[in-house]
Amino acid sequence: MSLEVGLVVRRARVDEIFPLRHAVLRPGRPVTYSVYGEDDRAVHVGAWDDGELIGCATVFPDPWAGASEEWTAEPAAWRLRGMAVDPSRQGQGIGGVVLSEAVAAAREAGAPMLWANARTAALRFYARHGWQPVGEEFLTADTGLPHVAIVLALGS
Repeated sequence: MSLEVGLVVRRARVDEIFPLRHAVLRPGRPVTYSVYGEDDRAVHVGAWDDGELIGCATVFPDPWAGASEEWTAEPAAWRLRGMAVDPSRQGQGIGGVVLSEAVAAAREAGAPMLWANARTAALRFYARHGWQPVGEEFLTADTGLPHVAIVLALGS
C-alpha cells in the first residue's frame, strides 16, 4: 500500500466534500440525508488526487453521552461523521490519511476524545487506527445499516 505522490489532503469547505459524502454514504437517498446540522461549525477534510476528490471526513464538537464505566460522559468531546473514500480507491491508505487529518483537527481544538457511529463493516479500519468499539450494534434510521459506537482518546 503506497499513496500517490500527487495526493493532497487538506481542510476543506463543506461544498467541496459534499458530493463524495453523499455519493458514498447515502446513494439513492435524498440529498438532505447528507446534510449535517453541524456543517457550518465543523472542520471538513478532503483528499484529492489530480484534482479529483477521493476521500472526506467531518469533525465537530458534540458531547459524548457516555456508554460504559471506561467511557463516561464527556461534554467537550468531538464527533467524526461523513468518513468516506471513493469505492474504487478504498484499501490504498487514503482513508487513513483523511482520518489522521480529522483527528488532528479535533486535537488542535482541545478535544479530549472523538466518537462516531461506525458502520459495522468499517470496524476493522477504525481499530487499526486506535478506535475502540463501545456498546452494542444498532441500526441507524437514515441508512438502515448496522453501526457500533466507537471512541478514540486524544490525550493531552
